[in-house]
This record gives sequence, structure tokens and C-alpha cells, in this order.
Amino acid sequence: MNSYRKKLYLLKIRDTFLTGLFVFIPIAITIWIVVWLLSFVNNLVLPYLRFVLPIPDIPGVGILITALLIFVIGLIAQNYFGKKLIDLWDSLINRIPLVRSVYLAVKQLMENLFNTRGKGKFKEAVLVEFPRKGMLSIGFVANKVHIEGKLYYLVYIPTAPNPTSGYTIFVEENEVRHTNLSVEDATKIILSGGLVAKEDIRPQ
Repeated sequence: MNSYRKKLYLLKIRDTFLTGLFVFIPIAITIWIVVWLLSFVNNLVLPYLRFVLPIPDIPGVGILITALLIFVIGLIAQNYFGKKLIDLWDSLINRIPLVRSVYLAVKQLMENLFNTRGKGKFKEAVLVEFPRKGMLSIGFVANKVHIEGKLYYLVYIPTAPNPTSGYTIFVEENEVRHTNLSVEDATKIILSGGLVAKEDIRPQ
């Protein structure tokens, strides 16, 4: 009887530990990602601004300055003269061969992923067998083309958690798996490295 109670007690301890583990791991990973992201943003602009301005060493000041800078750039980009400045910047970048390729690729991808107006936006999120059969990867349908009479989907497969790099592949129409995933849902999965995902992904 004592051994039976001891076994139940050990099982209860194990279950309690596992319950705490399942709660702790998502919290720890979330905190780690948030701290890493905030640290990255904080150090993105602050070290360079200190060469010009005497900015105090206050935690989070770099994040506030970066957010303010992004907001100011957004304001400038929305008016006539700001658009002219951006066009001038683009024309200058277009004259630098290697930089031009990287800049235009990242800019186009960001417009496709986060453009909400529909124009130039990825058409849908799909699943394709990549990098080999039996494995499924999230892809964004960029276009459709005909090759030797067959319809192919031009699918962009981003890498996680950085969607600005990836692969563009040609997939036959019958090998594309349409699902209930929206482009926004698929983007969340990629940006979170799979931590944020719909529990039920169904074919359509």
C-alpha cells in the first residue's frame, strides 16, 4: 500500500512538473524573442545617433527613436515631395548593380507581403511539396504561366523567420495544395517560426 501511494505521489509530481513545463516554455520563448527583438531595434539607430546627438543612456530610448524615425519616414513618404525624394533615392540605388538587386528584391517582397490594397499582392498562400516529396512548405502564389501547354504556378517559398529570403519555384497546377490559409495567416506562421499557427489547416 505504501509503495502504491508512493507511486501515485511520484506520478502527481511528474504531472505537475510537466504542466509547469508546458506553461513555462511558451512564456520563456516569447520573452526571449521579445527581448531579442527589442534589443535589435534599440541598437539599430542609437549607436549612430550618438555620434551626432548627446542621447542619454536610458533603456528603451533607442526603440522610441526608431519608432519615431519610422513614423516620420511614413509621413514624408505620403506627401508629394516625399514621394519625389523616394523616387530620387530609387534612381540612385538603380545605378549600383549589386545593391540594386538586393534593394529591389527586398522592397518588392515587402510590398507583396504587407500591401493591403490588392495590387501587386501575392494571390494566395498554398502548400507545396518542398524541398522533397513528403515535406510540405508554405508558398505564396506570385503568378501563373504556361510551359509546353501545361499550367504552372510561380510559387515563392520564404524562409522562416526572415521572409525576405527564399526560393521561387515552378509547380504544376495539380501539385499545388490550396488551403484555408490566408496570406496574413501564412505570414504569421513564417515570422513566428511556426510558433503562431492555425490548429486546423484544411484543403479547399
